[in-house]
Amino acid sequence: MRIWTPGPGDGCAVRVQRVTLSHSIETHRPRELLSDGSDDLVLNIQEDGDTCVSQCGMQATAAAGAAILTSNADVSTIAFRGPVKFTSIALPRRVITALAPGAEDAIVKPAPAASAVLPLLTNYLAVTEEQSALQSPDIARAVATHIQDLCALAIGVSREAAEIAKGRGLRQARLRMLKDDIASNLTRGPVTAAALAQRHRMTPRYVHKLFEGEGVSLSHFVRAQRLARVHRNLTNPVHSGRTIGELAFDAGYGDLSTFNHDFRRCYGMTPSALRAATRRDDR
Repeated sequence: MRIWTPGPGDGCAVRVQRVTLSHSIETHRPRELLSDGSDDLVLNIQEDGDTCVSQCGMQATAAAGAAILTSNADVSTIAFRGPVKFTSIALPRRVITALAPGAEDAIVKPAPAASAVLPLLTNYLAVTEEQSALQSPDIARAVATHIQDLCALAIGVSREAAEIAKGRGLRQARLRMLKDDIASNLTRGPVTAAALAQRHRMTPRYVHKLFEGEGVSLSHFVRAQRLARVHRNLTNPVHSGRTIGELAFDAGYGDLSTFNHDFRRCYGMTPSALRAATRRDDR
């Protein structure tokens, strides 16, 4: 389980748990367990298999790609049918109901697989889970807020709250997806605004605006990623037999003089000086 905490001791932690089951199982939250004091609302995103929930006198089934909201404050029976994979996100009730006033009415009502928010939320969780740098309290607080915003959008929010959520969670999730795309395609595919826009179904102008919101242009971000890749390879003994030109072209540079200029401006030394210093250190 991964826990994102917006603030110390404020009871607003977001708990994310990924579960894979190889067989059918039925779980119960009887009245005796309600004494644990948790009144969290839990958004369960179904990645594979079906989950049937019975709670508050209602029953619904979430198929793969859909999501269903449950309440820890109420008796429930949840049946997982066959091999199942899902992600469970426990959200503080007072926080999520403030963002999504209709959350109480959304319990045991599946969010459809066609929801555009669910893939963004799933992708955002996957990316943040892999990065150790997110252990910083300030970043953890921001991540928790973004997750809450995306969950609120998936559940359904008021118009005013939706604007706030879109400005924080949705924007950050989309930006994270674009950055992940750039990292994956830096050496094997186009990472222009037009190419990114086509792959993620948005306009090139919106791609630019997402990066500008962080105070950096798309071209500067891509250039920094290319330079960082060459820097890593220059200091890695595995690539000691490759020329600097090969490493620059592999990172997506088409002109060696431009690369040398950018590298020196970024790192304060030439690529050959860095390689020489690395070899001296190795010896």
